Order: sequence, then structure tokens, then C-alpha cells
Amino acid sequence: MKDWKFYAGLVIVAIFVILTVVVIEQHKKIKQTNYELSTAVINLKAYESENDSLINKNIEYNYTVEQLNASTDSLVRELNNVRKALKIKDKHIAELQYIASHSSKVDSIFIRDTIFKDKDFCLDTIIADKWAKLQLNLKYPNEIIADYSFNNETVIVSSSHKETVEPPHKCWLIRLFQKKHYVTEVEVIQNNPYCENDKHKHIKIVN
Repeated sequence: MKDWKFYAGLVIVAIFVILTVVVIEQHKKIKQTNYELSTAVINLKAYESENDSLINKNIEYNYTVEQLNASTDSLVRELNNVRKALKIKDKHIAELQYIASHSSKVDSIFIRDTIFKDKDFCLDTIIADKWAKLQLNLKYPNEIIADYSFNNETVIVSSSHKETVEPPHKCWLIRLFQKKHYVTEVEVIQNNPYCENDKHKHIKIVN
């Protein structure tokens, strides 16, 4: 009788341990699934902000190292190749950023007299401000030399805020109980008034 109770107790303990392990593993899987879902939603928002000219913000992508190395996106591959060329190991990557911009300025010079007929004609002038410099040189008979230079200053500011994982509900009370995650918004400011941002991508490496 005592042996039966002893073995029954062992079975109960074993079942309790097994159930505990199962619950812990399921909790880990659910937590990982929720994390992956949150990351996927963030990347979807980042993709939409990158490809929609009406969205006036840039959201940072979240990539694991595995996703970074497996990506087929041309810009991501270029960033990753630069990182590898700099011999930065996978475990040391924090963020990768790409910015493409163009600078342009048009100045017109009006000269009353006819040029390029006088053999002694030579015009050497500079049009410049803090951000742009144009050195223009005209010489007889048909030589025109324009030397352009631009100073570019790019300021990048990142900020995080909470957003609902699913589209926010119209009712504010329901929104209070919706699942939320942190989204990083990146502001890219060009101080040069002649420079405009064409495209930029921001990737944060996550575990």
C-alpha cells in the first residue's frame, strides 16, 4: 500500500514537472511569436513609409543578423557588403544607415558685350555662399570651365514611440487595451538648402 502511494506520488510529481516544462516552453514560443509578429509589422510600416511619398516620416527597419545576411534587397546587400569590407563582425553590428541625396543650384550670368571674339577676352568669376561655390572661367576661343563644389551637412535624429501592432481602433477606450510596440522614427535633415533627400534606409540590428 505504501509502495503504491509512493509511486503515485512520483507520477504526480513527474506530471507536474512535465506540465511546468511544457507551459514554460509554450510561453517562450508565444513570446517569440509575438516578438516576430511585432518585428514584421514594424518592417511593414517601414516599407510603407519608404515607398509612399505621402507619408512624411521614416521608420527604422528591425533586422536580425540572419535576416541581414539573407536579404535580397539591393540597398541592404550594399550596406552589408560595406560592413563586411570594414571587417565588422556580425555580433558587433548596431545600426546600418543609407542616405542618397542630390545637390543642385542654377545661376545665370548675363553679359551685355559679345564674348569669345576678342582674343584677349578672359572672364574668371566666383559665385559662392556658405553652401555652394561656382568658379566660372571663360577664355577665347571656346573654353568654358565651371568648377562646382557643395558643402553638405546631414543631421540624423532617431526617436521611439509606442504604436498599436494592429491598426488603431476608432474607439479610444479599446485602443487603451490594444497590444503596442515601440517604433523608431528617423528624421533626416539636410542643412544645405540646395540639397534634397532622394532616398534613405535605416536598419537596426536586433537579437
